[in-house]
Amino acid sequence: MLLQVILLTIGAYLLGSVPSAYIAGKLIRGIDVRKHGSGSVSGSNVWASVARWAVVPVGIADILKGLIPVFIAHLADFSVGAQGIVGLAAIAGHNWSIFLRFSGGRGIATMMGVLVLMARWELLVFVVVWLLCLALLRNSPLGALLGGVSLPFASLGFGEPLALTLCLMGMVLLMMTKRLIANWSFDALAGEWKQVALYRILLDRDIRAREAWIHRKPPNVERALGEEEDVKESRE
Repeated sequence: MLLQVILLTIGAYLLGSVPSAYIAGKLIRGIDVRKHGSGSVSGSNVWASVARWAVVPVGIADILKGLIPVFIAHLADFSVGAQGIVGLAAIAGHNWSIFLRFSGGRGIATMMGVLVLMARWELLVFVVVWLLCLALLRNSPLGALLGGVSLPFASLGFGEPLALTLCLMGMVLLMMTKRLIANWSFDALAGEWKQVALYRILLDRDIRAREAWIHRKPPNVERALGEEEDVKESRE
């Protein structure tokens, strides 16, 4: 059984690593989504940088990346804890894809795929908190964070097994870790690192202004464009 858990955990990570948003960007617009918009390999960046209709197939693919390995673990009669480990591996694969040099998305859709099978009531709480935050505060990133934080508390309230509660805590930890380290480093940021870290955790971006963040160019692209301009000027 242990070998089966290890193999399925590795398989879940590899499946989670399949970068649906990156593939959509390449196929539809011929772009690398990491160099456009928010720089995240996620459905939200596909919406902003590729095509709005593409969010649907990308979102479904990302949900299935979490659902499929956990469903297999369920069929194999793994314990709740083992199923949780498999689910966490799928989310980690999405967040730090081995196919994209360990960059990736935020894992929300993949996490929801895991929750569909493991914690349906907690998923409902997550969605309600997220939608309330979106409706009242017009702030989706904060809603996702608060929804994520509510998961282990909802699990305790519903009297779920400790293994499931710990798994949900692991999901929150993965979400916050990914937000904090993101895909770009602090060196290219103008603000103080403490302020940037706070913005990343709460707003999932490095500055307060959402539109300015979404429509800016990533630091490496700006640097490349600057080098091109220098080359042109030197030739002239």
